[in-house]
Amino acid sequence: LDEAEKKIFRLSQKRPQEGLIHISDPLIKSYSDIEKLHQKTATPGIESGFYDLDALTTGFQRSDLIIVAGRPSMGKCLAATSEIVLEDGSLVTIEEIYRSRQGKLLTLQNNWKFALTEPCNFVDDGIKPVFRLTTKLGKTIETTITHPFLTIQGWQKLSELKPGDKIAVPRQINIFGREIIADYQVKLLAYLIGDGCLTNTSPQFTNNNPLLQEDFIEAVNQFTHYEITVLSKNSKNAVTLWLENIGLWGKNSHTKTIPAIIFRLDRPLIALFLNRLFATDGWLSVLKSGQVQLGYATVSKKLAEQIQHLLLRFGVISKLKKRSVQYKGCRRQAWQIDITDAKSIKIFIETIKIFGKEKMIDLVKEALANKRYQTNCDLIPREIWQKIALAKGDEPWASLAERAGIKGSSNIHAGQRNLSRERLFKLALALDNLSLQQLSNSEVYWDEIISIEYIDDRQVYDLTIPETHNFVANDICVHNTSFALNIAHNIAKNQKLSIAIFSLEMSKEQLAFRLLASEAKIESNKLRSGRFVQQESESLSVALGNLSTLPIYVDDTANISVMQMRSQVRRLQAESKGKLGLVLIDYLQLMEGSGTDNRVQELSRITRSLKGLAREAEVPVIALSQLSRGVEARTNKRPMMSDLRESGSIEQDADLVIMLYRDEYYNPDSPDHGTAEVIVTKHRNGPVGTIKLQFKPEFTQFRNSG
Repeated sequence: LDEAEKKIFRLSQKRPQEGLIHISDPLIKSYSDIEKLHQKTATPGIESGFYDLDALTTGFQRSDLIIVAGRPSMGKCLAATSEIVLEDGSLVTIEEIYRSRQGKLLTLQNNWKFALTEPCNFVDDGIKPVFRLTTKLGKTIETTITHPFLTIQGWQKLSELKPGDKIAVPRQINIFGREIIADYQVKLLAYLIGDGCLTNTSPQFTNNNPLLQEDFIEAVNQFTHYEITVLSKNSKNAVTLWLENIGLWGKNSHTKTIPAIIFRLDRPLIALFLNRLFATDGWLSVLKSGQVQLGYATVSKKLAEQIQHLLLRFGVISKLKKRSVQYKGCRRQAWQIDITDAKSIKIFIETIKIFGKEKMIDLVKEALANKRYQTNCDLIPREIWQKIALAKGDEPWASLAERAGIKGSSNIHAGQRNLSRERLFKLALALDNLSLQQLSNSEVYWDEIISIEYIDDRQVYDLTIPETHNFVANDICVHNTSFALNIAHNIAKNQKLSIAIFSLEMSKEQLAFRLLASEAKIESNKLRSGRFVQQESESLSVALGNLSTLPIYVDDTANISVMQMRSQVRRLQAESKGKLGLVLIDYLQLMEGSGTDNRVQELSRITRSLKGLAREAEVPVIALSQLSRGVEARTNKRPMMSDLRESGSIEQDADLVIMLYRDEYYNPDSPDHGTAEVIVTKHRNGPVGTIKLQFKPEFTQFRNSG
């Protein structure tokens, strides 16, 4: 089919390309080209729009295969042990997701609600300097210094954040599994984790509450004859063997953790587990002042973090604190979970409760009913006033507050205080501003950064999330090839030539976002969230009009083959009447091969086919390629030809190889801040060298330095 289409296309173009021809024809054409160059009426190739690069390469030559290579993920990585909750409720590390190459996980959408998504790429970014971020709620995460976190003003790199800044974390992780185990097994696990000894010859439960003792004994006696028969293969009792099977046996009070099975249970069983766990080392009381105290304590930090996570699944926000407690005449370190938010307390006593504290729960309900709690935790950071000010325009604050139905409208402390969700919603409703309304009802809690500290060099990974570009790790929202796209845009805009983009990684919509951000000079995260101000709407409309007229065509078919690309290029070339300026492929390692050889042989075949495509269509073909991790191990991080990933044939088949390097990616204090080096390491028909461009990450845009 490919051959038939090729022959028909050649007939339709009336341009036979095969067979012997007299040398006079190419001589005349070459002489004509030389005359045009001498008269400055043409360039040898297609101009990229970057002056210094065009001077070095004399433009991109038709029929050239051009490789543009760089490291993936741009340093936005998490430590290997970072935990991510999956659709089935299980908690796994990012390293496990990288190795399995699958998993549905949470992402924050533009409407400030969480949904499930699947990564489209999995990145091993080697060993890098890692920093630990700790929040006021006691959450921690270890990332590289360039990893972005979500603030009220958009995504910001860790290097740009400081203690006191607020970042987004989920208010609730509404994920529960579907697995079911017997109630008595859930109770036993909770009791033994809370007040059990698991390091002697048999499990022991130490608690002086007769009600809990009776409940524990009943749970033990409920082990069926089948379980005893199957599990009792030696002198150990059935419960001990069961605890061994789930990985809990042998752990002391400092190393106790919640078994993996618990996280995959359905909602009622997880509630039952927390109910009995809080009955051991938890507390619930009402002070004379009417204040409610609810919490849990343990000497195992990991256990405390897991409990905090399970509470979050019900929408219970808790704070994890480090404490020093008295124990047998000495002091030791402990971890305390406090639940102080009135809404969280209500959720807890209604959905989880504590076994044996039914009377106290009634007192708590009465205390909450008789006292109005003003939350000082779940607030919108005061920086939101800037966006409200832009939305209201010239209207006086008092007038807006009166329209919103806010009492004391003469002074609403604009710009001075954090905003409650209720107040923001009233203001947003009065302004008829959907973006602010969605923010007021968001599923995000704004947690304060307490510390940022360097840990050491560790293995890091990243995930590429389609469309939203973010996911939840350690119960914190975290974020995750614009050079070639800028070239395509320049060629289409300046030379009015058609551009074919084959995007194997990003969707058509994502490419459109990048182009709009670059053309309108509006931060890309603003466009994705819809939180740009009214004044930016005009430039966005102009950008949309300009881009809509450009001859740019996109195919985002996953795993597309070279043969399919060739067919699309022929059609576009026919429709554009030969005015095809560039074919862009993002990126090479995602292309589909024959599936019969090893990957190196497949890529060799692909690069040869791309070179054939460039010659047949007489158009430059730019293929983006990933660099190997070998660059990370060197003192000098500038990429070399040998860093091209997976195939030496890439170097052999390419006419031009371009490497991208940003020093601030590796050195945050680099004097070359905002500068990108474009390193031409191979040029079949000319010199090699390095040029510098400005890089604007907020617009994903490269610009001429001059």
